[in-house]
Amino acid sequence: MIGCPDYSDYSIRQGSISDEDWLYKLYCSAMREYVEQTWGWDDEFQRNGFQTNLHPTNFQIIDVNDDDVGAYIIIEEDDHYWLEMLLISGRMQGKGLGTAIINKIQAEAEESGKPLKLSVLKVNPAKGFYSHLGFYVYAQDESSLKMKWAHNKPI
Repeated sequence: MIGCPDYSDYSIRQGSISDEDWLYKLYCSAMREYVEQTWGWDDEFQRNGFQTNLHPTNFQIIDVNDDDVGAYIIIEEDDHYWLEMLLISGRMQGKGLGTAIINKIQAEAEESGKPLKLSVLKVNPAKGFYSHLGFYVYAQDESSLKMKWAHNKPI
């Protein structure tokens, strides 16, 4: 379509310490509503948890037209890939960028022969996004769904 950006044309760079504040702001804008609904939001607790568990150098930063618009952490385990976090800025959501990133990760998982797993809060509408991309619920707890995608999904 004329005037629509091509979100297959993005670049990825390794996160750095200098990205920490931006990443935390992105996390807050993307996740605060759902964390608040699930457990309540405590700024100090969230900031400390983010700094402790989501180091900026573990993130892959998504860039479109020289603009950082998202980030993700993917961890390769022995028997699967784990999508620890996918954050897309609000202004870029619903435009195909998240789908392009997930498709890229799925292709890497498929090539390795490993499934791709993630956890999503039950109140987060992203669970529909993941379902649409072929993920299915394989476990759950009080607050979250554990979802899995595998090229050869069990019947």
